[in-house]
Amino acid sequence: MNKYETLSKADLITKLKPMFDKGALHLRNDGKIDQDTRLTYNSPWIHQRIAPNRNCGLYHIYYNHFGFIHSRCQECWKVVVRPRTLSELDKLRQIQKKLDIPSKCGIEKRDTVCGLYGGYFYNDSLEKGRDCYKLVRATISPEITVLLKRGCTEFEIGGASSDEWEISDDQKELEEYLNDWVVSNVEKLPQPDHLKDTVFRSWIHWAYQHGDMTYLDYTDGKPLFPQYKTYHEVENGKEEETHSPGSPKRTNKTVIPVWDEAA
Repeated sequence: MNKYETLSKADLITKLKPMFDKGALHLRNDGKIDQDTRLTYNSPWIHQRIAPNRNCGLYHIYYNHFGFIHSRCQECWKVVVRPRTLSELDKLRQIQKKLDIPSKCGIEKRDTVCGLYGGYFYNDSLEKGRDCYKLVRATISPEITVLLKRGCTEFEIGGASSDEWEISDDQKELEEYLNDWVVSNVEKLPQPDHLKDTVFRSWIHWAYQHGDMTYLDYTDGKPLFPQYKTYHEVENGKEEETHSPGSPKRTNKTVIPVWDEAA
């Protein structure tokens, strides 16, 4: 390895420059690379308990800028729950409170996830993950999807299948080098109640936006916004008595539209 290659291998600043430019990382006076430890005010998640032995944000930075899946991520086994409505998401939140396992739940804004809502329980081994799966599966309604997966969705979509992950000698060496220079002892504090309230309010808007009428359970049956009047006509030239999208008129029946192929 020549001098330039040696310098390139040790050059953390250039590789992490996008994160420095965003303010997510900064260089301390002692030469250590430190993280911005401020809470995210616009998070889609409510955390029941923070996993104390993980720094997920930092591990995603490593994946995006160094191209490896951190060893801690490869030890992470998630029980995933897919609520179908805001009401089911709220019930899942209550279950997470009761079980008091490191977990979070919220709205799914990622393009790589199929579904509007999600809940996650974090475990440190496959054995613990399977035990957690059995516990959660027994607690959650059988109509709701529950599954066990390894690591973060982004890692598996962006590279090898999770059953093919491994930790090379080069990765071990790089992780040790990063441990020397990147400060990762972020204090794990719970979300304050006012921030959880902000997040829950955003869930209600998300449900409204996506036609999930269970949002009305949290507004005393009132629509979030004034509903527009409609003027289209139906049979006999009479105006149809309609309720515009998001109105409080609701039914427990699922209506499947039938399209006239001849139209």
